Amino acid sequence: MKQKLLIAAAAAALMAAPSFASAQDGSGWYLKGGLGYGAHTDLDITEGIVGDTEAEANGVFNLGLGFHIDDNWRLELDGTSMYNDHGGISNTPASFAKLRTDALMINALYDFNDFGKWAPYVGAGVGLVRSDATLSSHDFPNVDNNGQIRNPTCVGSRSTADGFDCNYNDEDSGLGWQLLAGLGYDITEKLTWDTSYRYMQASDMDFSGTFSNALTGASTPAQAEVEGIGAHQILTGFRYKFGASAPKPPMVKPAVVETADYKCWDNSMVFNAGQCPAKVVEVAPEPTVRCWDGTMVFAQGECSVQPEVFNCPDGSFVYDVNQCPISDGTMTRGDLCGESYRQEIIYYEFNKGASAETRNTISRILDAGEFCNVENVRVVGHTDTSGAASYNLALSKRRANDALNELVRQGLDRSLVSSDGKGETEPFVQTGEGVKEPLNRRTEVLITLGSLGAMTN
Repeated sequence: MKQKLLIAAAAAALMAAPSFASAQDGSGWYLKGGLGYGAHTDLDITEGIVGDTEAEANGVFNLGLGFHIDDNWRLELDGTSMYNDHGGISNTPASFAKLRTDALMINALYDFNDFGKWAPYVGAGVGLVRSDATLSSHDFPNVDNNGQIRNPTCVGSRSTADGFDCNYNDEDSGLGWQLLAGLGYDITEKLTWDTSYRYMQASDMDFSGTFSNALTGASTPAQAEVEGIGAHQILTGFRYKFGASAPKPPMVKPAVVETADYKCWDNSMVFNAGQCPAKVVEVAPEPTVRCWDGTMVFAQGECSVQPEVFNCPDGSFVYDVNQCPISDGTMTRGDLCGESYRQEIIYYEFNKGASAETRNTISRILDAGEFCNVENVRVVGHTDTSGAASYNLALSKRRANDALNELVRQGLDRSLVSSDGKGETEPFVQTGEGVKEPLNRRTEVLITLGSLGAMTN
């Protein structure tokens, strides 16, 4: 009676689906079928036979009729049949169990249609499960074959030493439910390849049988209850959709309104940088007129007034007569040049033998030659303590030569100059070994001045 009521309810639900979905896109009937592999979960048997079993997986057959409510939801009437051999009951000799289940379910499924032709889905179902069970357990001869060993899985009162049998070959039905997850692939608009996994669970079921004396044949009715009838199943097959394919509404792309959002150098707004107007670069004019003092101006009238030049008694030229050497008849300013000297220091970057300071420093030193003769110039190069001592000695000599060459270039007689390199042996700042000290990277230039006169080359 339960089975007939459930089938009628399922048919009514499927018949109502078209009217519910009449205004929905993607609706329509479909037929499905599939084959697969499955196994019952472990069974617990009580009452007339006692023990548990483990199923050996076997084939599964599935057939169903469904209806697409819309592009996502489906409702289907689904029938699945599976048979498993469960082997010995509690692994006891002279016993075995076999079980076949036929399930008729109403499934509600939801398709995820955001992956092109692929459509994963999930679902759940309720319905009726019919189970056909064969359970058997027998007493068996002892080792000496002169008596019977009582089989612990066969429950019943034994009054003699005769062997007894427990045999059940019956069917029962009960309510069940299942959970599904699968993946569909649209081969065509009507044909879909469908692969799914499902877990089914049914209510406990009772099976009628007999407890018999194997020798006399006398038997009494018995009952066995099976708990935990469930199953794991994997199926693959096809779904075929009937009727004409519903035309899909055309996809309308929203109009894209472009806005000028790029700001150019002149504050104008455009769509991209390539649309900005060319930037006008104003080049400032350069002065072309050279004045008496070497400065450059745009017009001669911008030059400063050239001061009067005075010729001093000693033959030198000055702009201010007061700058001439003092002469009292016995002593001139040039007499003060004896034994006097000037010193400058040129600093160098790390591991460099030449300096940007050299030219200006040498020029400043040689200014003394305007009134005094240059007796001699001593140039000494130095390094810090970073690096090998032999390398630093060679580097200090390169630095001394840097100053020497500039002295000669600016007009000093080469014979008046002596140069030497001290390496890292005479640091200005005392440091440990391997220290990069800027004040120690230097060349000392000492110029000794003599009597009045000008330097000559």
